[in-house]
Amino acid sequence: MLFKTKEELMEAVQDHSIRHARREYYVTESSKTKWKVLCKHSTEGHVKCNPSYGIKHVIQNVKDQTGYDVPYQKAWYSLKMAREIVYGTWESSVKKLPAYLGAIQKYNPGTIVEWKHKGFQASTGKYVMGYVFWAFKPCIDGFQFCRNVISVDGTHLYTKYKYKLLIAAAMDGNQQVLPLAFAVVDEETYPSWKWFLQQLSRHVIRGRRGMCLISDRHGGLIKAVREGPDFVSPHGVHRYCLRHVCSNFNSTIKNVVLKDLCWQAGSENQSRKFNRIMDEIKKQDVKAFAYLDAINKEKWTASHDGGWRCGILTTNMSECINGVLKGARRLPVSALVEITLERTVHYFHVRAIKGQKMLQNNQLWTDFACKMFISWQQKAVEHTVTKYSHAQQSASVVTRRQGRHGMNTHVVKIANREMLMRQVESIWHPLFSRSKSMRCIQY
Repeated sequence: MLFKTKEELMEAVQDHSIRHARREYYVTESSKTKWKVLCKHSTEGHVKCNPSYGIKHVIQNVKDQTGYDVPYQKAWYSLKMAREIVYGTWESSVKKLPAYLGAIQKYNPGTIVEWKHKGFQASTGKYVMGYVFWAFKPCIDGFQFCRNVISVDGTHLYTKYKYKLLIAAAMDGNQQVLPLAFAVVDEETYPSWKWFLQQLSRHVIRGRRGMCLISDRHGGLIKAVREGPDFVSPHGVHRYCLRHVCSNFNSTIKNVVLKDLCWQAGSENQSRKFNRIMDEIKKQDVKAFAYLDAINKEKWTASHDGGWRCGILTTNMSECINGVLKGARRLPVSALVEITLERTVHYFHVRAIKGQKMLQNNQLWTDFACKMFISWQQKAVEHTVTKYSHAQQSASVVTRRQGRHGMNTHVVKIANREMLMRQVESIWHPLFSRSKSMRCIQY
């Protein structure tokens, strides 16, 4: 729109703000030839409150508030400007990152930060960031009360320089995800994964044995795992995410029915049932069977796992953290670190309240564990128990018949926590039989 005079322009803007926009504005520049105003209700507040605030939200908010359809390019530019005002640019964020991480370490003693630089620029007198690793002290301490299972995953950062975010996570006693460590690296490669796993071993695992690492089948990661001591025999194991195995399987075979059978085979606890499903896959497609048969069964199946996974089949733990940080992955690195801190503080705050309620209720176990024990007890009362030796606290347990299933015999030795089973099961299921036998033996 064109106006003959500055006064006409001022009157038109004022009229529009009252009649249509219903928004206040303020003057940022005024002269004989120029008059510039900005809306007091900017996008910055939305960006600060919600890191996931995107272009579609800008377009919709402008539409709702003014009835105006803002062009995509203008929405993109305004969002970019708002993010830079709130969080700074990637370059300015990298500059302040050492000081910010140093402050976190100062006020959270025991928090770990490690750097690996690409090199030193003599012209600027500064180092070029390659990798940075951080792990918060409460997460490191909390890991000692979690199962010996760690999930790792990598994801893209949607920024100017296309860095990657690596995440390690565990599962606490209430079946809740615990973030263990983070790293920003230039590429998801063998060197970056090797460095990340080294920091994870040094600062989080700290010599703890019997660790199980679950990941996808990224070539660089697999190579890095083989060279580390914590996830190879005899100290630990490396397992594949079953969901990734099924996804890769379907990409090759392109058959949803067989993909479902692949999941059933991988998640089945009993070898007998696993073999039956594999026979069905072979019957339907020999190539599909050959594809799965070529993968080490210990790596992707629960029936051949030996109990290392503790019932955890996928990398959902680390991917859950990825999902929480989805919006933050578009922000500069210092903002990303800040949000990982905020989310972690929120996790501990919420769970502290839950934990306090459990203590007030005199619970011996977490809500998740109590729920599982109640479920096991309900199943256990249907089993038949024959005592062998009261002194050795041993018994034979026969499961209830259910149609063509059941009537499986287990030998339970509670004193030394042994169970000889006709079927290989995951770590959860042997407790079905223990619950019944402990009641009969009055353990």
